[in-house]
Amino acid sequence: MSSELPIHSLIPQLKNQLLHHHEAILEAAPGAGKTTVVPLALMEEAWLKGRKIIMLEPRRLAAKAAAKRLADGLQEPLGKRVGYRIRHEGKESSQTQVLVVTEGVLTRMLHDDPSLDDIALVIFDEFHERNLHSDLAFALCLQARELYRDEDPLKLLVMSATLDTEALETRLGCPTLTSQGRSFPITTHYSNKALKTFQVTDEVVRLTCQAFNEETGNILVFLPGQKEIRQVASQLQQRLGHEPNLSILPLYGELSLKEQEAVIEPTTAPHRKIVLATAIAQTSLTIDGIRVVIDSGLSREARFDANTATTRLHTRRATQAETIQRMGRAGRTEAGICYRWWSEGQQHQLAPQAQPQIEISDLSSVVMDLAKWGVQERLELDWITPPPNSHWQQSIDLLTNLQALEQSQTSQPTLELSQLGEQMSNLGIEPRLARLLLDGKQNGDSDLASAICTILSEGDPFSNHHSDVSDRLQWLAGHNQTQGKRPRQSYLKAQQQWRARSQTIHLAESLTPKMGKSNHDLSHVLVRAFADRIAQRIQQDADKTRYKLANGRMASLSSLDPCAQSEWLIALDIGGHHGQDEDRIFLAYPLAISTLTEGFADLLTVKNHLAWSKKDGRLLSETQRWIGKLCLDKQKLSAPSEDDVCQAVCQYIRQEGLSVLPWNEASEQLRARLQFAFIHDKQNLWPEYSDTALLTNLEEWLGPYLGKATNQQVINKLPLADILINRLDWSLQSLLNKTVPARITVPSGASHAIDYCEQQPTLRVKLQEMFGYTTSPTVLNQIVRIELLSPGQRPLAVTQDLAFFWREAYPEVRKEMRGRYPKHPWPEDPLKAEATAKTNRALRSS
Repeated sequence: MSSELPIHSLIPQLKNQLLHHHEAILEAAPGAGKTTVVPLALMEEAWLKGRKIIMLEPRRLAAKAAAKRLADGLQEPLGKRVGYRIRHEGKESSQTQVLVVTEGVLTRMLHDDPSLDDIALVIFDEFHERNLHSDLAFALCLQARELYRDEDPLKLLVMSATLDTEALETRLGCPTLTSQGRSFPITTHYSNKALKTFQVTDEVVRLTCQAFNEETGNILVFLPGQKEIRQVASQLQQRLGHEPNLSILPLYGELSLKEQEAVIEPTTAPHRKIVLATAIAQTSLTIDGIRVVIDSGLSREARFDANTATTRLHTRRATQAETIQRMGRAGRTEAGICYRWWSEGQQHQLAPQAQPQIEISDLSSVVMDLAKWGVQERLELDWITPPPNSHWQQSIDLLTNLQALEQSQTSQPTLELSQLGEQMSNLGIEPRLARLLLDGKQNGDSDLASAICTILSEGDPFSNHHSDVSDRLQWLAGHNQTQGKRPRQSYLKAQQQWRARSQTIHLAESLTPKMGKSNHDLSHVLVRAFADRIAQRIQQDADKTRYKLANGRMASLSSLDPCAQSEWLIALDIGGHHGQDEDRIFLAYPLAISTLTEGFADLLTVKNHLAWSKKDGRLLSETQRWIGKLCLDKQKLSAPSEDDVCQAVCQYIRQEGLSVLPWNEASEQLRARLQFAFIHDKQNLWPEYSDTALLTNLEEWLGPYLGKATNQQVINKLPLADILINRLDWSLQSLLNKTVPARITVPSGASHAIDYCEQQPTLRVKLQEMFGYTTSPTVLNQIVRIELLSPGQRPLAVTQDLAFFWREAYPEVRKEMRGRYPKHPWPEDPLKAEATAKTNRALRSS
């Protein structure tokens, strides 16, 4: 291994840091050699005490390639002093001192042995990617060290080319060691263009052809996703396909490991290759002979939306850290060149770092891992970036639906794994697939479940195909000759691994296999794992068919898709792109409703549904069966309970308002008196009678009278005045009559009603009945407004000050009215006159 790599100058400082401390942070430019030098440089340190170094890489191909380079540095075969362990594959032995793994592997190691007794150091390589499982593994290592390694703490080393060092230094309490420079210089060419996203691929093709003609060596092109890779590959094939020694190769995550390895194999002159890659080639992965990097400046990431419980693909501008990493791929073995279509000024305006995956990913696997670890609260671990609460709660909901968590006896969910959840977590796979595999085992359909897991985990083998997953299973079984995106052989290998995992399942006693021979019905294997994805067709147009999912979300299929002919289906794979109005269903399976009603009754909720029909003026009642937010069927309910009737009528009243009740003058006046007492009696004895309060407390004051109110005729007969007053006990009823009287006796001796429906209590009385009276009456210290009426019951004046009225206004009223109503008394001095409701004749005869 070359001693000229820049990282070598920093090794003494790193060794000293780890000798005297248990944490270190190493920042080194791409090409500095940290991945291939650091683990070997630390292999002989005394503090290892014969224990291993674990180095984490964010991807399987990167882990395997890094292990190979380390073993080559020792001139040894893989599996001796350097080994690796990735999903479905590994090479290690009793002599292994450095083990390169992916983060999911370390998480399982921590579950098996939280103390990690045989490990001295964990290296988090390429930590800037902020991979979801690297954040989890880092947090678990911190807690495991605190709980189990007090005397001999586990050492942690974080490495990357571009780090958010401030957050890490705070968490680990140590400074960052920085290696300046790289092995070889890189010249960057800017095109100073302002392009829209859809224009970028054309510019990338132009730059790639230019670089091929002007430069030597292999070319690495960074593109956001497979769609752009196919577009650029097609255009390059047209322009450069005549070149006899040129290979144009795609590189993305869904390729098999063998296919990915073929891309990074070295070439010999005069052969050259153009590698069209996603972010998989951005870090730690060295493709031999790369001299030129063409950067699209775009990155595509899967972003989980907790509101819709789906993952959408989002295309964004690459960050400064990502463009630096990409550029560094060109300077690994010799001086390199990087082409960027944007300007140098724009480069400095890019976001510094990408958003951590923990903030944008589905956390269901993480939450299940943490439940197994014993975590109960989201912030219980010492996270670099804590998981968002919305994503956390969504994951708990999913695990609850999958029956992986114990049923909580309170409103707060528990993070205690059920017996089923324990078995799911032991499989070390995504929770839905774990449930699917267990159900397959229980149903005697392990092979079928393994085949489905293969399709879902390895990716849809078909492009631009209809959604029916059974066609993929036919293809996997060799009964369908459709051309797949990847060779069928790679899927068959993955299927063997899923079968092997299924064979390790030993069902708990509560999950013993069902009696009878399996009918190999695909829906029986899928329903429990995808119960929230059961979908009902709600609208079918010429071009698009819309479905509502059991979780309440909306998704669509092309109306030409055969699955769109099914009213019910299971949506196995849904998602879409950022900015789309609704999600798409990519993989589905038609579902017979009888499968749910006959075979999965425990997933159904039976509800007595009562709803008021304004059209019919009565209560419609039916029994409904639901799965999630979908109603499967309904039947008329012949005799609903009085409680159900009460709840339904209350809901109707709340929806339509109190006006649907049979108010009359008596009930309205009583309600107004009661509300007046509530507002003005300072003793706080009275309930509130406002619209809001009455609607809120319908069940309390009106409910006891609604048990048989199944139609509007019954409602119209409700004695509202009695119902309102009966809300009060006898003592309050007596107090109401005393302090807020319905009527008042005026000077004439007659009794008149007080109108409490006005803004102010109002007494309407014939003017002559108030002769001699100068003080306005009060109710609860509130002055009663007096509306003085003519003998013809028309308003003459409104006053709160009778003395002022008699003195100032009455003379004019008398002058105008005595001629109009000569039979009634209009004395010059009303204060000395007798208050009366009688005419002059009646007064004389009395």
